[in-house]
Amino acid sequence: MKKNNLSPNISVVAPQQLKKNYTTHSMYVVPNNYEEIRENIREFGLLNPLLVNFEYEIISGNLRHQIALELGLDEVPVVFINTPEEMKGILAVSSNQYRTKTLVDIVLELRFYDEYYSLRRGERTDLNPQMKLVKDEKDNAYKKIGQYKINKLKSIESILNKIYKEDYNDEIFFKQIAKVDSDNITLNQLDKNLQTELLKKCNEDNNSIKYEFITENVSIFNKDSIDMSELNDGIIQTHITSPPFFQMFDYGTGKDQNGQEKSVKEYIENLMKNFDEAKRVLKEDGSLFVNINDCVIDGEYQSVPEIFLLEMKNRGWIYIDCYYWLKSNPRYTHGKRSVRNFEPIYHFVKSKEYYFSQDWLLSYKDIENRISLSKSGYKPKLTSGFDYRDNVLSMSSSDTKKLRDKCKKENLPMENSCTFPLILPMMFVLSTSKPGDLVLDMFNGTGTTAESCVLSDRKYVGYEVNPLFVKASEIRLSEYELDNVA
Repeated sequence: MKKNNLSPNISVVAPQQLKKNYTTHSMYVVPNNYEEIRENIREFGLLNPLLVNFEYEIISGNLRHQIALELGLDEVPVVFINTPEEMKGILAVSSNQYRTKTLVDIVLELRFYDEYYSLRRGERTDLNPQMKLVKDEKDNAYKKIGQYKINKLKSIESILNKIYKEDYNDEIFFKQIAKVDSDNITLNQLDKNLQTELLKKCNEDNNSIKYEFITENVSIFNKDSIDMSELNDGIIQTHITSPPFFQMFDYGTGKDQNGQEKSVKEYIENLMKNFDEAKRVLKEDGSLFVNINDCVIDGEYQSVPEIFLLEMKNRGWIYIDCYYWLKSNPRYTHGKRSVRNFEPIYHFVKSKEYYFSQDWLLSYKDIENRISLSKSGYKPKLTSGFDYRDNVLSMSSSDTKKLRDKCKKENLPMENSCTFPLILPMMFVLSTSKPGDLVLDMFNGTGTTAESCVLSDRKYVGYEVNPLFVKASEIRLSEYELDNVA
């Protein structure tokens, strides 16, 4: 065996040293243009290496090896497989139909085909039968692996490169995908988890960056809403918000972020600092809507919404109503209990003289009374349960795919799926405010409430501690005119 001068990864050996792989039976099929391939190899030599293991057994390239023997070639180019120590056995390529390949096997196979079997620019398979042969081998391999799996593996490797940067190596990659082989996680979930990790890394890298989005009709401040000094007293007509849930999500804003407190008591106490400020800026006839959820710890619910509700009443808020958002894709609830498929939304006011009008329902077509109740002689009114399981208002649940796609085009990782569907804030905006009024969300997130205001001709102000979410909000609203045109 000796090295080939063309590439440090390719060696050359005498074809007599190589052993035919009798498990790769799909390679035994003799193509119709066999003689043309043979003549091409006789004239130009083998243009693509054979894949072999360290026992000199051919993994891919039986046909070309057979032709090399027939032509009496002195040597052929080969690539020896070098798998990690913990990965025993032969790497079986797509032609091997008798062994279940690990994801590491598949990755090494893909790398081989991408490096040695990819056509160069301007190379035509109709003029070069060898190129047609190796292209068919690559296409066959890719087909058996499946494009979905290929895309996920390449996505995971790309994400890991971005997370670890100069510290990245194959050992990190193989360790991650080995989790899938051991059935600890699905390939899709691993991809999603790593995207979230990348977002957190971006947040850490951008800790010192402040990003605000200010237009004539929309303002989003990159700061904690515990201080809304930009707003005068009694300026907000409608406030719709969903604070970070207790012990449920990491929102990528550091170890001291809301929701990561050690106890429900501490969590509620911290939230009250924000809601005391919210009370200051709300009009006397204004409304506040709060979406908040519960979690299970040590086998029991923590009663977070109920404790929050009681504390708000203790602080002088008037409790008007409770709406239930019924979800088609609820977060799985473990243990001996049902899967909770709803989230409560509380309606609070400062005064019983609050503004409330549902005249907009007169022009809204809700034939089956999915969100409203209309009886003869009465105006239609919203019901307390918004059932999205039957595609009410064509919105089955929160859907951030469109926003994620838009952010991706701007090279911004966005994995905030903790959003409510656009129609939820829209209903509350229409019921408790008028065109031109100012609406607030002091936990802005990616700007769902902001979009509902733009669509309904209201002005909007938001507060968000994560600069990436402020940027995502700007991307969400980029298709709208946000400044008055003279």
